Amino acid sequence: MSGPIQEKLTAMSFLDHLDDLRKVLMTMLIIVLVGTVGAWFVSGFILEFLIRLLPEDMPAHIFSPPEAFLIRLKVSAATALFVGAPIVLWQVWSFLAPALYKHEKVKIRGLFLLSSALFYTGTAFAYLVIIPTIMGYFFRLLTDNMMMTVGISQLFAIVAKLSVAFGIVFQLPLVIFILTLMDLVSPRWLISQWRIAILVMLVFSSVLTPPDVVSQVLMTGPLFLLYIGSALISMLVERKRKEEADGGSVDTPRDL
Repeated sequence: MSGPIQEKLTAMSFLDHLDDLRKVLMTMLIIVLVGTVGAWFVSGFILEFLIRLLPEDMPAHIFSPPEAFLIRLKVSAATALFVGAPIVLWQVWSFLAPALYKHEKVKIRGLFLLSSALFYTGTAFAYLVIIPTIMGYFFRLLTDNMMMTVGISQLFAIVAKLSVAFGIVFQLPLVIFILTLMDLVSPRWLISQWRIAILVMLVFSSVLTPPDVVSQVLMTGPLFLLYIGSALISMLVERKRKEEADGGSVDTPRDL
Protein backbone atom coordinates (compact mmCIF):
# COMPACT_ATOMS: atom_id res chain seq x y z
CA MET A 1 0.00 0.00 0.00
CA SER A 2 1.44 3.36 -1.00
CA GLY A 3 0.50 6.98 -1.58
CA PRO A 4 -1.77 9.21 0.53
CA ILE A 5 -3.58 6.25 2.08
CA GLN A 6 -0.39 4.74 3.41
CA GLU A 7 0.79 8.12 4.73
CA LYS A 8 -2.52 8.66 6.49
CA LEU A 9 -2.44 5.21 8.10
CA THR A 10 1.19 5.64 9.11
CA ALA A 11 0.45 9.00 10.68
CA MET A 12 -2.30 7.52 12.85
CA SER A 13 -1.07 5.94 16.06
CA PHE A 14 -2.58 2.94 17.81
CA LEU A 15 -4.36 5.26 20.23
CA ASP A 16 -5.82 7.20 17.29
CA HIS A 17 -7.27 3.98 15.90
CA LEU A 18 -8.72 3.12 19.32
CA ASP A 19 -10.24 6.59 19.55
CA ASP A 20 -11.87 6.17 16.11
CA LEU A 21 -13.17 2.75 17.12
CA ARG A 22 -14.60 4.19 20.34
CA LYS A 23 -16.40 6.91 18.38
CA VAL A 24 -17.87 4.33 15.99
CA LEU A 25 -19.07 2.11 18.85
CA MET A 26 -20.61 5.07 20.67
CA THR A 27 -22.40 6.17 17.50
CA MET A 28 -23.74 2.65 16.99
CA LEU A 29 -24.96 2.51 20.60
CA ILE A 30 -26.68 5.89 20.29
CA ILE A 31 -28.37 4.80 17.05
CA VAL A 32 -29.75 1.65 18.70
CA LEU A 33 -30.88 3.50 21.86
CA VAL A 34 -32.58 6.30 19.94
CA GLY A 35 -34.15 3.77 17.62
CA THR A 36 -35.47 1.76 20.58
CA VAL A 37 -37.04 4.86 22.14
CA GLY A 38 -38.61 5.83 18.83
CA ALA A 39 -39.88 2.31 18.15
CA TRP A 40 -41.53 2.21 21.61
CA PHE A 41 -44.27 4.52 20.37
CA VAL A 42 -45.19 2.13 17.54
CA SER A 43 -44.52 -1.12 19.44
CA GLY A 44 -48.24 -1.65 20.03
CA PHE A 45 -48.94 -1.44 16.30
CA ILE A 46 -46.09 -3.87 15.58
CA LEU A 47 -47.46 -6.34 18.14
CA GLU A 48 -50.89 -6.15 16.50
CA PHE A 49 -49.14 -6.80 13.19
CA LEU A 50 -47.61 -9.98 14.66
CA ILE A 51 -50.92 -11.15 16.13
CA ARG A 52 -52.36 -11.17 12.60
CA LEU A 53 -50.34 -14.34 12.06
CA LEU A 54 -52.76 -16.14 14.41
CA PRO A 55 -56.19 -17.42 13.31
CA GLU A 56 -58.92 -14.79 13.14
CA ASP A 57 -60.19 -13.50 16.51
CA MET A 58 -57.54 -15.48 18.41
CA PRO A 59 -55.72 -13.35 21.02
CA ALA A 60 -52.11 -13.59 22.11
CA HIS A 61 -51.91 -13.88 25.88
CA ILE A 62 -49.87 -12.07 28.52
CA PHE A 63 -49.12 -14.24 31.55
CA SER A 64 -47.83 -11.63 33.98
CA PRO A 65 -48.16 -7.84 34.42
CA PRO A 66 -44.44 -7.11 33.79
CA GLU A 67 -44.57 -9.10 30.54
CA ALA A 68 -46.65 -6.36 28.91
CA PHE A 69 -43.75 -3.95 29.47
CA LEU A 70 -41.00 -6.43 28.62
CA ILE A 71 -42.54 -7.53 25.32
CA ARG A 72 -42.89 -3.92 24.19
CA LEU A 73 -39.26 -3.32 25.14
CA LYS A 74 -38.14 -6.41 23.19
CA VAL A 75 -40.16 -5.39 20.16
CA SER A 76 -38.79 -1.84 20.32
CA ALA A 77 -35.18 -3.04 20.53
CA ALA A 78 -35.67 -5.59 17.75
CA THR A 79 -37.28 -2.96 15.53
CA ALA A 80 -34.42 -0.55 16.17
CA LEU A 81 -31.87 -3.20 15.22
CA PHE A 82 -33.86 -4.29 12.18
CA VAL A 83 -34.37 -0.79 10.77
CA GLY A 84 -31.03 0.57 11.90
CA ALA A 85 -28.88 -2.39 10.82
CA PRO A 86 -27.71 -0.73 7.57
CA ILE A 87 -26.78 2.44 9.47
CA VAL A 88 -24.88 0.42 12.08
CA LEU A 89 -23.05 -1.53 9.38
CA TRP A 90 -22.29 1.73 7.59
CA GLN A 91 -20.54 2.93 10.73
CA VAL A 92 -18.38 -0.20 10.62
CA TRP A 93 -17.72 0.50 6.95
CA SER A 94 -16.70 4.10 7.71
CA PHE A 95 -14.14 2.79 10.18
CA LEU A 96 -12.61 0.34 7.68
CA ALA A 97 -12.89 2.44 4.51
CA PRO A 98 -9.75 4.61 5.03
CA ALA A 99 -7.59 1.49 4.75
CA LEU A 100 -8.96 0.61 1.29
CA TYR A 101 -8.17 1.76 -2.22
CA LYS A 102 -10.81 3.63 -4.20
CA HIS A 103 -11.74 0.67 -6.43
CA GLU A 104 -12.00 -1.56 -3.35
CA LYS A 105 -14.36 0.93 -1.70
CA VAL A 106 -16.66 0.86 -4.74
CA LYS A 107 -16.83 -2.93 -4.77
CA ILE A 108 -17.40 -3.31 -1.03
CA ARG A 109 -20.03 -0.56 -1.03
CA GLY A 110 -21.93 -2.47 -3.72
CA LEU A 111 -21.68 -5.72 -1.77
CA PHE A 112 -22.90 -3.92 1.35
CA LEU A 113 -26.02 -2.66 -0.44
CA LEU A 114 -26.68 -6.09 -1.96
CA SER A 115 -26.26 -7.80 1.40
CA SER A 116 -28.79 -5.45 3.02
CA ALA A 117 -31.28 -6.04 0.19
CA LEU A 118 -30.90 -9.83 0.51
CA PHE A 119 -31.38 -9.69 4.28
CA TYR A 120 -34.61 -7.71 4.06
CA THR A 121 -35.84 -9.96 1.25
CA GLY A 122 -35.23 -13.01 3.44
CA THR A 123 -37.10 -11.53 6.41
CA ALA A 124 -40.04 -10.54 4.20
CA PHE A 125 -40.16 -14.05 2.74
CA ALA A 126 -40.19 -15.52 6.25
CA TYR A 127 -43.04 -13.27 7.42
CA LEU A 128 -45.20 -13.55 4.29
CA VAL A 129 -44.66 -17.22 3.38
CA ILE A 130 -42.84 -19.39 5.89
CA ILE A 131 -44.32 -18.27 9.23
CA PRO A 132 -47.98 -18.35 8.06
CA THR A 133 -47.37 -21.82 6.63
CA ILE A 134 -45.88 -23.08 9.89
CA MET A 135 -48.58 -21.51 12.06
CA GLY A 136 -51.34 -22.82 9.80
CA TYR A 137 -49.93 -26.34 9.98
CA PHE A 138 -49.76 -26.31 13.77
CA PHE A 139 -53.32 -25.03 14.14
CA ARG A 140 -54.64 -27.66 11.73
CA LEU A 141 -53.38 -30.33 14.14
CA LEU A 142 -55.94 -29.26 16.78
CA THR A 143 -59.11 -31.26 17.26
CA ASP A 144 -62.52 -29.88 18.22
CA ASN A 145 -61.80 -30.48 21.90
CA MET A 146 -58.34 -28.88 21.87
CA MET A 147 -57.56 -25.20 22.41
CA MET A 148 -54.17 -23.61 21.92
CA THR A 149 -53.04 -20.77 24.15
CA VAL A 150 -50.43 -18.59 22.49
CA GLY A 151 -48.25 -16.28 24.57
CA ILE A 152 -47.21 -13.04 22.89
CA SER A 153 -43.60 -13.56 24.01
CA GLN A 154 -43.50 -17.03 22.43
CA LEU A 155 -45.04 -15.70 19.21
CA PHE A 156 -42.52 -12.86 19.05
CA ALA A 157 -39.64 -15.30 19.65
CA ILE A 158 -40.75 -17.53 16.76
CA VAL A 159 -41.22 -14.61 14.35
CA ALA A 160 -37.93 -12.97 15.32
CA LYS A 161 -35.90 -16.17 15.11
CA LEU A 162 -37.29 -17.25 11.74
CA SER A 163 -37.04 -13.75 10.26
CA VAL A 164 -33.39 -13.36 11.25
CA ALA A 165 -32.63 -16.93 10.16
CA PHE A 166 -34.02 -16.38 6.67
CA GLY A 167 -32.30 -13.01 6.46
CA ILE A 168 -29.03 -14.85 7.10
CA VAL A 169 -29.60 -17.76 4.70
CA PHE A 170 -30.54 -15.36 1.90
CA GLN A 171 -26.92 -14.19 2.04
CA LEU A 172 -25.86 -17.50 0.46
CA PRO A 173 -25.78 -16.28 -3.18
CA LEU A 174 -23.59 -13.34 -2.16
CA VAL A 175 -21.26 -15.60 -0.18
CA ILE A 176 -20.91 -18.02 -3.10
CA PHE A 177 -20.32 -15.09 -5.46
CA ILE A 178 -17.45 -13.82 -3.30
CA LEU A 179 -15.96 -17.29 -2.86
CA THR A 180 -16.07 -17.82 -6.63
CA LEU A 181 -14.26 -14.54 -7.23
CA MET A 182 -11.61 -15.70 -4.74
CA ASP A 183 -11.26 -19.04 -6.59
CA LEU A 184 -12.24 -20.93 -3.44
CA VAL A 185 -15.23 -22.68 -5.05
CA SER A 186 -16.29 -23.57 -8.59
CA PRO A 187 -19.67 -24.45 -10.17
CA ARG A 188 -18.56 -28.03 -10.79
CA TRP A 189 -17.54 -28.46 -7.15
CA LEU A 190 -20.81 -26.97 -5.87
CA ILE A 191 -22.91 -29.31 -8.01
CA SER A 192 -20.83 -32.36 -7.08
CA GLN A 193 -21.28 -31.65 -3.35
CA TRP A 194 -25.08 -31.34 -3.36
CA ARG A 195 -25.62 -34.34 -1.03
CA ILE A 196 -23.25 -32.95 1.57
CA ALA A 197 -24.83 -29.53 1.07
CA ILE A 198 -28.27 -30.91 1.96
CA LEU A 199 -26.88 -32.49 5.13
CA VAL A 200 -25.22 -29.21 6.13
CA MET A 201 -28.46 -27.34 5.40
CA LEU A 202 -30.43 -29.70 7.64
CA VAL A 203 -27.97 -29.15 10.49
CA PHE A 204 -27.94 -25.39 9.85
CA SER A 205 -31.74 -25.29 9.80
CA SER A 206 -32.00 -27.21 13.06
CA VAL A 207 -29.81 -24.59 14.74
CA LEU A 208 -31.55 -21.51 13.35
CA THR A 209 -35.21 -22.57 13.52
CA PRO A 210 -37.50 -23.52 16.42
CA PRO A 211 -37.16 -27.18 17.52
CA ASP A 212 -39.70 -28.73 15.15
CA VAL A 213 -39.31 -30.71 11.93
CA VAL A 214 -41.73 -28.53 9.96
CA SER A 215 -39.69 -25.35 10.43
CA GLN A 216 -36.47 -27.17 9.59
CA VAL A 217 -37.87 -28.65 6.38
CA LEU A 218 -39.41 -25.33 5.32
CA MET A 219 -36.03 -23.66 5.72
CA THR A 220 -34.07 -26.44 4.03
CA GLY A 221 -36.23 -26.24 0.88
CA PRO A 222 -35.62 -22.55 0.08
CA LEU A 223 -32.01 -22.92 1.21
CA PHE A 224 -31.44 -25.69 -1.33
CA LEU A 225 -33.02 -23.55 -4.07
CA LEU A 226 -30.68 -20.72 -3.05
CA TYR A 227 -27.80 -23.20 -3.27
CA ILE A 228 -28.76 -24.13 -6.84
CA GLY A 229 -29.13 -20.46 -7.72
CA SER A 230 -25.73 -19.77 -6.18
CA ALA A 231 -24.20 -22.52 -8.33
CA LEU A 232 -25.67 -20.81 -11.41
CA ILE A 233 -24.23 -17.48 -10.28
CA SER A 234 -20.86 -19.16 -9.78
CA MET A 235 -21.13 -20.57 -13.31
CA LEU A 236 -21.81 -17.10 -14.75
CA VAL A 237 -18.86 -15.63 -12.86
CA GLU A 238 -16.54 -18.36 -14.13
CA ARG A 239 -17.80 -17.97 -17.72
CA LYS A 240 -17.31 -14.19 -17.66
CA ARG A 241 -13.82 -14.60 -16.24
CA LYS A 242 -12.96 -17.09 -19.00
CA GLU A 243 -14.31 -14.74 -21.69
CA GLU A 244 -12.21 -11.88 -20.30
CA ALA A 245 -9.12 -14.11 -20.25
CA ASP A 246 -9.69 -15.27 -23.85
CA GLY A 247 -10.33 -11.72 -25.05
CA GLY A 248 -7.26 -10.20 -23.40
CA SER A 249 -3.60 -10.38 -24.32
CA VAL A 250 -0.30 -10.56 -22.54
CA ASP A 251 0.50 -6.89 -23.21
CA THR A 252 -2.93 -5.41 -22.50
CA PRO A 253 -4.21 -5.27 -18.92
CA ARG A 254 -7.79 -6.45 -18.33
CA ASP A 255 -8.99 -3.07 -17.06
CA LEU A 256 -7.93 -1.45 -20.34
